Amino acid sequence: MKLNTCLIILLAVLAVCQAAIAEDINTDQLKQMMTESTDNLTTYSYSRTGDTRIQYSNDSLMDEFHAAKSTQGKVDLVRQLGWWGSELRDLNTGDTLTWEGYFINGSEFWKEGQNWTQFIINDSAKIMEEYNELPGQVSLINHSNMEIVGSESIDGEEFYRLEGSPIEPIYQGIIGLQLLAAYMPSPFPLPKEIKDRSLDVDDAALLNNSSVILTAWVSKDDSLLKRLDINSSLVITPQILNITSPDFMIVSTANESTIYAGFGSPVEIELPEEAVQNESFRMQGTDWRWAVFGSVRP
Repeated sequence: MKLNTCLIILLAVLAVCQAAIAEDINTDQLKQMMTESTDNLTTYSYSRTGDTRIQYSNDSLMDEFHAAKSTQGKVDLVRQLGWWGSELRDLNTGDTLTWEGYFINGSEFWKEGQNWTQFIINDSAKIMEEYNELPGQVSLINHSNMEIVGSESIDGEEFYRLEGSPIEPIYQGIIGLQLLAAYMPSPFPLPKEIKDRSLDVDDAALLNNSSVILTAWVSKDDSLLKRLDINSSLVITPQILNITSPDFMIVSTANESTIYAGFGSPVEIELPEEAVQNESFRMQGTDWRWAVFGSVRP
């Protein structure tokens, strides 16, 4: 009798568990809900930290480049305003580079160091899309092979945690950028295959010696992306690149974490009075060290 009672209780518990699992959300549903929530944004802010390390070695050399970056940003989609401010620290030399970008009243201003530039804008909607970066991050998740791996509580709020990697074309693009960035401070000459763009980043050896892992935290309450981590690594040798060259090895790692907050909260974005309104073309040359994080802007 006791055995039958225990068995009935066990079956009831299992039924409740199965029902709970059946009612839970799947990855595709969560991706769709993320997209819909992002489409309804009005304002938000974000903070990003990044770290990149590139090691170079051969029979007679051991060298390293190491940098850290921090970025803050705010977006007002109702008033079409955007701002970001970024700082990059070259941890080898101690140099610090600062950069800011403002998009106000259909005009864009950048401050690099103490120098201001107003850019000629041909497509203000396109520029606003760049400042409104969250939809792009959600799109990256949507174009990745992600799985819900669990739940986490952060500051009293419940989140789904997803992990995965981008689909192959995006994966190849990320690795291609990291490959180019690894050669910028390199003591080794840039291979002609990269110079003339004949190197095939689809090569199995290159992809097999690389990794791109995404980890995302999505709110259970409103399906908004709270945090996205992107961790990538790459090993480069002449054999992996299938090129003729004296033997060497480059090991590149890049880690980036972005936290989004303040959804729907008022944001203040004002252009400083000292901004110098010198018109120029929008794209400008800048210190190559920014590009080791895969972008010419923060």
